[in-house]
Amino acid sequence: MTTAAALPAPGTISPATGEALEPVPSHTPEQVADAITAARKAQPAWDDLGLNERARLLKLLAQTMLADAETVVEIISQETGKGANDARLGEIATVAEYVADAIKAGRIALADEKAWLSFLDFPKKSGVIEMVPRGVVGIIAPWNYPLMQFYKPIFPALLAGNAVVLKPSEHTPRTGAWLAAKCQEVLPSGVVQLVQGRGEVGAALIEGGCDSIAFTGSVATGRKVALACAERFVPVSIELGGKDAAIVLADCNFDRTVAGLAWASMHNAGHDCAGVERIYVENAIADRFVAALAATAQKIEVSPNGRCDIGPCQNAAQFAIVQQHVDEAKAAGATVACGGEPTGSGYGYLPTVLDNCTQDMTVVSEETFGPVVAVIRVADAEEAIALANDSKYGLNGSVWTTDHTRGKRIARRLEVGIAHLNNHKWTGGTLAQTPWTGVKDTGPGIAAGKHSYHTFARPRMVMEDWNSGPEPFWFPFNDQLGDFSKALVQRGQGNFWALLTLLGLLGKRVKAATDFAKG
Repeated sequence: MTTAAALPAPGTISPATGEALEPVPSHTPEQVADAITAARKAQPAWDDLGLNERARLLKLLAQTMLADAETVVEIISQETGKGANDARLGEIATVAEYVADAIKAGRIALADEKAWLSFLDFPKKSGVIEMVPRGVVGIIAPWNYPLMQFYKPIFPALLAGNAVVLKPSEHTPRTGAWLAAKCQEVLPSGVVQLVQGRGEVGAALIEGGCDSIAFTGSVATGRKVALACAERFVPVSIELGGKDAAIVLADCNFDRTVAGLAWASMHNAGHDCAGVERIYVENAIADRFVAALAATAQKIEVSPNGRCDIGPCQNAAQFAIVQQHVDEAKAAGATVACGGEPTGSGYGYLPTVLDNCTQDMTVVSEETFGPVVAVIRVADAEEAIALANDSKYGLNGSVWTTDHTRGKRIARRLEVGIAHLNNHKWTGGTLAQTPWTGVKDTGPGIAAGKHSYHTFARPRMVMEDWNSGPEPFWFPFNDQLGDFSKALVQRGQGNFWALLTLLGLLGKRVKAATDFAKG
């Protein structure tokens, strides 16, 4: 692994306390290129191990990670401010099960596929479609789940036979370094590389010659990544922001709905692209629902106090966005049902429920990415569907009702990649065999599951021929070939007798091609 240069990087402030952390050096573009070269050198041998051996080593990697779980839990808590229980549960506790499911999905995605060839048209020929690794995959991860967000690209990338270069967020570099170190303990030398730094380091991954890129982050940066990859014909998976909506109908299971949406909107301090940021609730239960949701949100404790249900905002820039959205909503007429202000410690922000919000408010239209949820009251489900779809994002969406038939019908009308009934957002870090994807500005990327493998592997067709003589369509291109091609056209038009003509000409064409080749 390339040694980083002695350049300061961000991510040196504890978001919970404001205390300084030890700086993590950044890599130069030249060092990024060296890391890609080292990964490329290691990749063929890794691919040659075969899928079964790679799967065995990834299972061992998961166990190695679990054996040192408390170390990374402490690092995550230090870098993000989230509590140990949350870091353990949300980032590493289920890694072994995730790897096992990823292997099942990988076996399906990477299996050889026999090509169907007509025995009549293509005698003595066969073909197989193989999935071939891209080579070196660059993985650019965000700071909100600094370990778990690596899972969706790294495991399929390695299963497919690629080497990888990991680039953690500059705000959470130590968590990424821990993961890279665990990989280097278990996997062959050079297969997993690590680079650290800001956006220019991510750009250097693309410019340095990675064969594929998996990017998770903001819409603005995602557009730049997509354009840079397009210029180089490099496949890329883009997973960007969200502004998830939940539709709460009057016949919902009230207590479960309140508990579920309190979690889905506030968990991880709202630092979740699939967190619920908009709730459309029917007028019939709106007063009761807002009161219950606010009462629940007020019980959520923010780091560093008490049990730490959620951490603070991870960085100053995100803290400022959260404060701005809340202040603008209040100025535009929203009612603060609870929260609405900082905790007074680090970048902590109180869990906030805003009532009487409208579509034109920034807190409804733009990604807040904080512990804030906007409640919009609606007359009925039809209004809720229209407003939920009136967004430039489309990751998760949910419907909360006891009428499952109606609920599924409504959920399927949501313009999202993952539609839920009576739950929200939980599949992203837990179901390795299902696609995590979105529409609109959320990006077209597909993370996890068999459908994600376009980023990590390409199809290669291998044809085999047992014929000993020439093909009837080889030279010479004489009148005989003209008759042959006309018969093919007639057969395509459904003329049965054309098939007999073709069979009669077949031997003559093979002989003509043989004589032509002999000179």
